[in-house]
Amino acid sequence: MEKKARDNYIFNKKSLLIILYLFYINNVDYKDIILRSFGFHFDPTCNFKMIINSKKMHIHKYVVHFFLSSAGVNLLKLDVMGNINLIKVKDVKNYEIYTPEASLNIYFDEANFVARGYIEGNFFEYQLIKKDKNWLKDDLLYYFVKDDDNKHQNDSAENFILYLLRFYTTKLKTDLVMGAGINCDYGAKDWRNLIKALNEEFYKGDVKAIEEIKHFVGDELFVNGKVMKTSGFDTYKSLNNELYLFKEAKSFNDPNSTLYNCVNYIEKHKGTEVITYNYDTNLEYLLKKRNILYSSVYDENSFILKDSQVSIYHVHGLLPFDKYKEKKYIDSLIFNESEYFYLYNNPYSWNISKQMHDFTFCTCLFIGLSLTDPNMKRLLEAATNPLKFNFIFMKKEDGFSEDTYRAVTNYFFSYDLITIWIDSYSQIGDWLNSI
Repeated sequence: MEKKARDNYIFNKKSLLIILYLFYINNVDYKDIILRSFGFHFDPTCNFKMIINSKKMHIHKYVVHFFLSSAGVNLLKLDVMGNINLIKVKDVKNYEIYTPEASLNIYFDEANFVARGYIEGNFFEYQLIKKDKNWLKDDLLYYFVKDDDNKHQNDSAENFILYLLRFYTTKLKTDLVMGAGINCDYGAKDWRNLIKALNEEFYKGDVKAIEEIKHFVGDELFVNGKVMKTSGFDTYKSLNNELYLFKEAKSFNDPNSTLYNCVNYIEKHKGTEVITYNYDTNLEYLLKKRNILYSSVYDENSFILKDSQVSIYHVHGLLPFDKYKEKKYIDSLIFNESEYFYLYNNPYSWNISKQMHDFTFCTCLFIGLSLTDPNMKRLLEAATNPLKFNFIFMKKEDGFSEDTYRAVTNYFFSYDLITIWIDSYSQIGDWLNSI
């Protein structure tokens, strides 16, 4: 996406966030909101429609307009019941605000906004004027997360992030997108520490050599297949050991584990799908114990069973326990650099197509992922949808400043991700149970 188009896209997503926030603080139930991107050919300036089932059992239709400048915008003409007009201005604090008689007008300078007009037939006025000189224009979502004054303003969700989460998971098919971090509370390694452990085994514990070589070739030295193939190192046996033969910190049947709570969610929400970057079969193990029928997809020869309650897409391949010598599993793995390069330069592969489709059209909950992989960020950058967000759970670290969480929240928002900060992995289960 070109820079100007990208900037306009981010502005529109912030504008959508503001509108949903205004409906949240006006106590409109998330179940009563429908977004529509069609059916308004009569008004080419319309970005989308909102259909609200009101508490009085009436259907209210809102026509939403985003204007990238106030030039040529006739607010008097747009002052029609059901119109929501959001105008980008240079500085809200020094802009003359027009009070409408029927519409809802929002003036937004990307850092501050003023809303004035009608929601559900009632006159409403709200302003966010930030006094903190260090507040950035990208801090909008962070403000909503920290806005304690407006918590418990909505009967359908106690805070705005939960409101968004319930809204999108209720309206759209939901994917759980899993990374190596989902197994951390069992005692397994996340991706970074997995690579570190294999590096140390490969170089026989010579940490100094590893650090010196990494200086020239990067952090993920070990995943260079050209080095592995000429060394006689049994890569897949070592990977198998790291995936399955670790010292458990807790049982796989522990109801407080993250993966266990993901299975709870799957059991409760039939039709959920899973995209996983993990090679292990831990999820399948837990599903089988509960007699939940699943389909596992890891190559082009896989099938989706009609009666499956959940389909699991191992987009980087599958390595069941002690199957590290079986060709069909080894061939499925995307592990070394050349395999990653080939996959992410092949947009027509099933792996990429599945990720692109679901990132764009489904509500995706990212669990156990750090988003440090540039390949995933490339996909998220391309998988744009003006009317939806995805969500990512991130664990806070001891000693990290609030400014760090603020910066990461803003950064992830640029990839259409709403960040849900947790203090411990067990809180993921609380969030999933609340949907």
